[in-house]
Amino acid sequence: MIASHERHMDDVLRARLHLAGDAKLRLGLLRGAIGAADGASRLLFGKPFFALRESEALLSRLAEVAKDELVTTVLGLDGGTTILPHGLEHVPPTGPVVIASTHPTGMFDFVAHAAALGAVRRDLRVVANQEAAAFLGPDMIVPVRIDRENRAISTKPVFTAMQAHLGQGGALLIFGSGRVPHRRNGQLVEPAWRSGATRISELTGAPVIPAAPDARNSRYYYRLRSAAQALGGGDDNIGAMVASLRYAAELLEKLGGRYDIHYGPALPPGTSPEALKAAAEGLVPGLYG
Repeated sequence: MIASHERHMDDVLRARLHLAGDAKLRLGLLRGAIGAADGASRLLFGKPFFALRESEALLSRLAEVAKDELVTTVLGLDGGTTILPHGLEHVPPTGPVVIASTHPTGMFDFVAHAAALGAVRRDLRVVANQEAAAFLGPDMIVPVRIDRENRAISTKPVFTAMQAHLGQGGALLIFGSGRVPHRRNGQLVEPAWRSGATRISELTGAPVIPAAPDARNSRYYYRLRSAAQALGGGDDNIGAMVASLRYAAELLEKLGGRYDIHYGPALPPGTSPEALKAAAEGLVPGLYG
C-alpha cells in the first residue's frame, strides 16, 4: 500500500513540475528537498509547508473509498467542511450547460464545486488534470494536460469529449483561465480566460453559468509563488509551477472551514471569454482586482 500511493504522488510531482518519466534522480532530490522543508516547518511552525507525507496519507485513504463517496469523504475530514452554494437556481436541472468558473485556490475548487453542484447535476463532469480524479473519481473528469506555459496539450480529444458530454445533455465545469491566480495589492489577479467555454457553448448551444468560489490561498502560497517568479527572471509560469507544490497543503488547511460558492444568471452560448471572466469575478466583489 505505501509503495502504491507513493508512486501516485510521484506522478503528481512529475506532472506539476513537468519532469520526464525517467527523471528518477531529479524526482528523488525533489522529494528529499520537500521532506526537509516539511520537517523544518513542523519544527518551527507546527505544520508542514508542502504536506507531502499528509498528501500521500490522504491519497492512500481515498484509494479505498467508493468513487461516489470521494467528495463527502474529503469534506468530512477535520470536523467537516461546509460549502454554502448561492444561485443554484440559475443552474438548469436538465439539459446541456457549461459552468465557467474562476479558479482561486487549486484542488479545493474542484471539490467545492462538486459538492455544491452534486445536488442539482449528478451528470457533472469537470475539465481537469488527471490529479483531480483522486478527489472526484475518474468518471467525473475530462482529463487535460497542461504544458509549462499553461497551454493545453492534445486539445482535440478534450474538445471532442466535452462536445460528446454536452451533446448527451450533460453539465460541464470549465475553469476559465485554467490557472490559479497570483495576488497583487491584496486582490487576486486571474489570467485572461481561454476560449474553451466560449467555443464549446457556441458549438453545442449550451447556456453558460458564470461561477466563483469565495476563497483564496494562504500567504505562504503567494510568497512562494512570488519568490519562485523572481528567481525565474520574472516568469510567472515558473512561479505558478513551483507554487503548485503547495496545492495539497492549501487543500488540507481549508478543511474544517465554511466557504461560499456563487453561481450567476445564465449567459448566451458563445459569450466572449472577457465577458465570462467579468461576470464570474463580479460574483465575489472585492476578491479580484
